[in-house]
Amino acid sequence: MQKISDLFIQNIKNLPIWVKQVVAKELMQDLKSKLDEFVELLQTDDLFQEMCPKLTFKGKQELDNHSLNLSDGYYIFMKDLSEGNNLFEITIKNNWTFADSSKIFIKLNELEFLQISDVVNNKNIAIAMFIAGKIKTGEFIKRIGKINAIQLEQAIRYQKQLNDEGRHIKMASILIKLGFITDKGLDSLLILKDEAKRRLPTGVGLYSIKCENEEEEIDQISRMQREISRLENENIIMKKRLKKLLNID
Repeated sequence: MQKISDLFIQNIKNLPIWVKQVVAKELMQDLKSKLDEFVELLQTDDLFQEMCPKLTFKGKQELDNHSLNLSDGYYIFMKDLSEGNNLFEITIKNNWTFADSSKIFIKLNELEFLQISDVVNNKNIAIAMFIAGKIKTGEFIKRIGKINAIQLEQAIRYQKQLNDEGRHIKMASILIKLGFITDKGLDSLLILKDEAKRRLPTGVGLYSIKCENEEEEIDQISRMQREISRLENENIIMKKRLKKLLNID
């Protein structure tokens, strides 16, 4: 069966070239405006979203036995990985945010369930940890090479000095004050983190799906209808919870 992410990409590829030229131009301008000071994040030859690490022996055992009794999302994630799905596909097919996927990814890596080389110097691990809230701004920009360990230590000492004086300033502001990043650079990091919390809107890029045969088309439509129904039910539940919290009749 064709993957949902492949269907998504294919429907974009099916656009006429004259449309794709404008879309490509606008998308690149948008990316540059948001991430211009972090060219490392604009490189597409090693995207975190395209990672598909294999499960370790421990990971395979846990997937089979559920001995740690983790929440369902972890087992769904591991099963999807074992079937050859990358993080992009896993996130879309399960209607997760990329922050959700990043948190699961980091936890499974901590449990030594994933085969990943050079964890300390891996840029993608740093991105996942930052999105998941496991590391803060200073450590993140050090890991992707924007500052070095000496500069980070300088920023930490300066922050401690200010704290001792009763001035509590966030590390991001310290980094800007020391000239290690700019306000625009900080905005880029905030955008990276905030947009990871967004889901792909239902149906975007999935209209006019072309399947190899009628049976596959029926199956795809059925999957999409079930997902839409699930989202509608989830929305109703969230509204009820919100009304209860706000004491709205």
